[in-house]
Amino acid sequence: MSKDDRAHGVTPGLSRDYADRTAERQAAFVRPHLEPGMTLLDLGCGPGTITLGLARAVSPGLVIGLDHDPQHVAEARAAAEAAGVDNVRFLVGDALSLPFEPASLDGAFENNVFVHLADRAAAAAAELHRVVRPGGFLAARDATADAVLWGAQTEPMARFDDLFTRWQQARGSDIAMGSRLPRLLREAGFTRTAIDVSADTKGTPDAVEGHAAIMRGLLDGPVGELSLERGWADADDLARMDAAIEDWGADPDAFFANVHVEVVGWKPR
Repeated sequence: MSKDDRAHGVTPGLSRDYADRTAERQAAFVRPHLEPGMTLLDLGCGPGTITLGLARAVSPGLVIGLDHDPQHVAEARAAAEAAGVDNVRFLVGDALSLPFEPASLDGAFENNVFVHLADRAAAAAAELHRVVRPGGFLAARDATADAVLWGAQTEPMARFDDLFTRWQQARGSDIAMGSRLPRLLREAGFTRTAIDVSADTKGTPDAVEGHAAIMRGLLDGPVGELSLERGWADADDLARMDAAIEDWGADPDAFFANVHVEVVGWKPR
């Protein structure tokens, strides 16, 4: 893992988790508002798996995936070519300075981007309002960390959860962003909103084992490193957490659910 990856918290396990995301799951709330021929932005597209589903939904329209990470953009381009999806483009770019003309898009979508932008999310929402046409929409979906459910969680795993929260806060993320999404969109100028709630879940044995691997990767990487650096935990603490997470990954009663707030807001005509 590169130094930059550690700074952004991108571990191999997280990258695989991003690649498992689909429009059918993470963008289900916006699909009723998609129409053939639309031009749509997928902000923070990652490796493009959601983007490709959105592109199929608006075909022959265009979906533009934009991400700050060149590696993810390269992966997304390769995935589109392999899938034969040709009504999609992928760009490296900045959510606070979008490379589009005013009112040039029919809609925009973001999944867990605002949560990482934190106090810059309002500026990003205003920038999305600029590039969406009157009558167009922004569909936003972000987690809210005070609504996380665990099955078979043990005390060492609860300790890891606390360290994970501290790490996210230290890197500038607002992990309760979801609960503030409706107001964020309204204050950006999307005056008519529809609100829903869903959860990203890990409940099958393979999914639970995979989520355990993600947590262990974070513990061995950026979460563990910052915890040691700041004195939140010592090496013995991290070893106990690692063992507990490994056991949780094989527990038949284990599950995980991360609740997200979903808001579609329309720009006035």
